[in-house]
Amino acid sequence: MIVIAGTGSLPPENTDAFMAAANEAAAACRNEDGNIEYCFSVEAPGKIRIFECWESEEALGPHFTAPHMAAFGAAIGELGVTGMDLQKYQVSSVGPLFG
Repeated sequence: MIVIAGTGSLPPENTDAFMAAANEAAAACRNEDGNIEYCFSVEAPGKIRIFECWESEEALGPHFTAPHMAAFGAAIGELGVTGMDLQKYQVSSVGPLFG
């Protein structure tokens, strides 16, 4: 399993527009083969959290070239997104937190 998590920064006044574009992209991403989770959240105006979970590297690869990702990239480029700090984690096991 692959987990991608991190943050992005943008001008605070563009947060709502970013989230509109992000929610549209996330809906499409959730329909991609091998996607387990894909979400964005606002930590504070101008700071976004990103969380993705994929079944494998093979599932993640095509994600980057999907048409909806190109559209999302263009949208966020116009919103002044900077400081993307994303990390990729390769998870070897998964289980319930409690129990």
